Amino acid sequence: MKKRMLFFLWMILAVCLAAGCGKGDSAQIGKEPDGQFNTEDEVLEGEPEKETEPGPEAPEPEKREIVDGKIRSYFTGEWIDADIGTKRPLAVMLSMTPAALPMSGPTGASVIYECPVEKRITRWMGIFEDWEKLEKIGSVRSCRLYYLQFAQEFDAIYAHFGQAPYALEALNGGEFDVLSGGTKGIDHPVTEMYERISRPGKSWEHTLYAFPDGILEDIEKKGYDREMPEDYTGKFKFAPTGEIAEYAGYPDATFLQPGGNGGKNGFGGVKATFEYNAADRKYYRSSHGNPHVDELNGEQVAVTNVIFQFCDGAVLDSNDYLHFASQSHNNDCIVFTNGKMIDGYWSNPGELGTPARYYENNNQEIVLNNGKTFVCIVWNDYVDDVVIQ
Repeated sequence: MKKRMLFFLWMILAVCLAAGCGKGDSAQIGKEPDGQFNTEDEVLEGEPEKETEPGPEAPEPEKREIVDGKIRSYFTGEWIDADIGTKRPLAVMLSMTPAALPMSGPTGASVIYECPVEKRITRWMGIFEDWEKLEKIGSVRSCRLYYLQFAQEFDAIYAHFGQAPYALEALNGGEFDVLSGGTKGIDHPVTEMYERISRPGKSWEHTLYAFPDGILEDIEKKGYDREMPEDYTGKFKFAPTGEIAEYAGYPDATFLQPGGNGGKNGFGGVKATFEYNAADRKYYRSSHGNPHVDELNGEQVAVTNVIFQFCDGAVLDSNDYLHFASQSHNNDCIVFTNGKMIDGYWSNPGELGTPARYYENNNQEIVLNNGKTFVCIVWNDYVDDVVIQ
């Protein structure tokens, strides 16, 4: 199911013009020499029309077959139960502040996004396929517009509690399948899935969780379609089943920091690191100087692939609310898999919400290894904060 997101770009345009922002969406919003913004289809009077190099064509929808009750996951490349792999995933906003940790359920996510937010901390968004078996997910936090955009790349049902004002039009507009908690500004909040659990030493804002039974009830009440659409093109290219994308001859990279400690892009504030373990070919995440552990099972968050996706960003107002470009034909990326580093770029040709794909600089699509993926949205203004060893 295609989702159009152009209707709220005019809101971002107006805010950026008023605030004098420095950067915008590299595909839909472009910065002109006079510092103003324009959409790709609207050129400021007196400015020459830009010629942009087209990105790779969008791939054809992936044909998947059910074999012995299993189907290959769009999001991990692994074979999972067909009744799970044919359903739309759930995207949930998760708090990353030290006062909220440990999280409940992050090891159950197939994909995790981490982006900077105001005050230059970060927040996670987990993409969950097999979420119904989890005890709870949380603590759940508020929406930012760019997270909602990234969630559309997975055709996910998006869950949050609260929101920045710039997201309200999109959340209330009826174009997106959202499970919005809280009543401030939300027209039709959900009523069943969110509950607060008192936690010793935790303040009130870090006590909210989403519960599977209530999630199912709220999805049913909303009438959202749970089936993955037939025209979904997929997000990642995975190695064939049973094979390893080794990338022999590529540079080794076994210690990753999307932002050095103290860096201004948000990742430094949470001391985000990934350390590669060759024994299981996974990258283990630490936050705030400690292993990032799931409260439900005591396991450290570990993924098979890490992507640093570099994006143009903008500060929207004096409250330090941010916005990041979710579309590009040629912004850089670095993909880490099997202990190797692959330089390239990311592209999502088409409308906002089209899944971004990742390419080497020779235009060959980067092949991920089967397993979970962690995507760090790194602000282009702070590329010097990135540390790779």
